[in-house]
Amino acid sequence: MSNARTLILVRHGSAERALPGMPDEERSLTPDGQAALRAPGGFARSFSLVDEEAHSRAVIWASPALRAQQTAQAVAEAIGQRPIDALPCLFEQDADAFLDALRATDAECVVAVGHIPFMERVTERLCGATLSFSPGAVACLRLDDTLAPCESDLLWFVQGPGC
Repeated sequence: MSNARTLILVRHGSAERALPGMPDEERSLTPDGQAALRAPGGFARSFSLVDEEAHSRAVIWASPALRAQQTAQAVAEAIGQRPIDALPCLFEQDADAFLDALRATDAECVVAVGHIPFMERVTERLCGATLSFSPGAVACLRLDDTLAPCESDLLWFVQGPGC
């Protein structure tokens, strides 16, 4: 692989249940879910596995859903504040559009915050690993330049806080 790139897939933290008539995009993290992501066993532990140089180069993409945006903010607190780009394909669970966005970026490290089953399907598509992402789970992949199915490597996986 000539230009190794890193993809870090993050499932949003524990979210509140939708109230009648509430759009799914407006569901927030629960107070306990927010606290778990920021606790010592949360993202601080997961992202300690990523070297400092990758932290400084990482871009953060997130579903526009409130719970994913809140989770992305917790990621930014763990790796250093930076802009969070809303990527609708993460909410829409459009893997082809997501892979097109990966192909189009020159970022060496992308942190993508989204939902299941999307995170599980993209991991399986890229590296063949079948994982079950609990809220706040994080998977790190070394991407193959082509993003061909099963050609990327799963470097590590940390189940969400509290599991």
